[in-house]
Amino acid sequence: MRYRSVLRATVIILVAVLAFLYVCPTIGFYEWWQDEYEEDHFELNWPGGYVTEFPSWLAPVGRVLPKRAVKLGLDLKGGIYLIYEVDETGLSDKELRDAVNLTVEIIRKRVDELGVTEPEIQSEGRNRLVVKLPGIKDPNRAKGLIGTTALLEFKLVNPTDALYKTIQQYDEMKGGAVGEKYIALGDKIQTIRGDTVFYDEDYEWIKERFEEAREGGLVPEGWIVAYSNAIRSEDDDVFVELGGAYRSVYLVTEETPITGKYLRNAQMDYDQYGKPNVTFTWDNEGARIFGDLTGAHIKERLAILLDGFVQSAPVIQSRITTQGEITGNFTSEEASDLALVLRSGALPAKLWLIQEQVVGPSLGRDAIRNGVIASLVAFGIIILLTVFYYHFAGLAADLALLFNLVIVVAVMVLLHATLTLPGIAGLILSVAMAVDANVLIYERIREELRAGKTVKAAVDTGYRRALLTIFDSNVTTVIAAVFLYLFGTGPVRGFAVTLTIGIAASMFTAIVVTKSIFDYFTGRRIKRLYIG
Repeated sequence: MRYRSVLRATVIILVAVLAFLYVCPTIGFYEWWQDEYEEDHFELNWPGGYVTEFPSWLAPVGRVLPKRAVKLGLDLKGGIYLIYEVDETGLSDKELRDAVNLTVEIIRKRVDELGVTEPEIQSEGRNRLVVKLPGIKDPNRAKGLIGTTALLEFKLVNPTDALYKTIQQYDEMKGGAVGEKYIALGDKIQTIRGDTVFYDEDYEWIKERFEEAREGGLVPEGWIVAYSNAIRSEDDDVFVELGGAYRSVYLVTEETPITGKYLRNAQMDYDQYGKPNVTFTWDNEGARIFGDLTGAHIKERLAILLDGFVQSAPVIQSRITTQGEITGNFTSEEASDLALVLRSGALPAKLWLIQEQVVGPSLGRDAIRNGVIASLVAFGIIILLTVFYYHFAGLAADLALLFNLVIVVAVMVLLHATLTLPGIAGLILSVAMAVDANVLIYERIREELRAGKTVKAAVDTGYRRALLTIFDSNVTTVIAAVFLYLFGTGPVRGFAVTLTIGIAASMFTAIVVTKSIFDYFTGRRIKRLYIG
């Protein structure tokens, strides 16, 4: 019996020490770092602002201590929560699974280059992706980087006047059918500095007209109509001449000779005029294909398209193999982001943003403060009630509850689990359930004492008989938490995780820890135990 008590006490002390060490980084109890001379330092930050610096020969101690604080969810730390749906049009089940898996990896690469700490990117269900970016400062930029397909294509521009013939033939066909009220397509389009342009406000109308021309067989076979993005830069000569935002229209090859899948690298750079652009290099296969393409079409225009829109259409002056550049009206940030998405690769399918939640850091701090206050109030009420009702036994239960909180936080740090606002609710609930276990035990002990048993016999019998009831009630709760985790999302999962960890910790503290406290005092031959 004595051996069992010693073993139990040893386990409790070991768990307490490890739990405290894993909680220390969360409460800022100690720090460890290296200075510019690579000399290790180890400090303890005591309450009240006192700092103890250990000598350098103790630095290895600091090196092995846990340094990770508990990971906070978006609702506590602030950030952005996104749910995307992968467009499954034309994809088989296997192709869809492959597209989802590849999309997760590509998004992870893009997010990593943003420098987001501890992002969460995972698939959910058949074709959905969940992206959690804690601490992100520019949600709009993040959404742009994640949702951009980044399909880079190079297509030859038709070297003849086929585009103008298409416009002329369409106007003749529609004008004869409609009569004098017909608005000519050619009246909306003009040629400036070698480009065919139109005002951006007419984009949808002109797009519909060219689509009708394609359906009517007026667009030459093997060619398609492509448009640029809207140009609104006041530094652009065409913008100044037109006096407003405009787009360019091109007739390009339907076939794509080369795509961005052959890119080796892409970087933001500046052209000869000091404007941001994107330079890229090909791998060996891409260099061969690009060299053959440019070598066979010198003095012709090559359109560079990103996600279907023409970024630029320079004239090929000579054969190009290993590298090239993408010019446009980019800002430095836009060019940097474009290089980033090109380096990470194109998404295999289009993404649709179906849910978005942005939490500001101030709101997260308020949630933490309110959660801590709620926890302290709940814990304080429990302490008062248990001590008032169970006296010494209630005090033992309260010590176990405090130990329970430390264990839960330590386990969450150890498992890299995320603490959310619903998770705090689950933590409070697990504390309440831990008290419930002690209530069951104490009521059994009270019954045994009334039956005339000695204190030690009453305690042993009370714990033994209440154990099965406690186990059954906790198992049913854990089963419910497991289903919440499996079928829930986001905050629901956070609640399930903390509830499960809390229940496991409460089983240990309510049964093992409080039993050890009772064994210690009953071993001193206490004649009487007053439990309410």
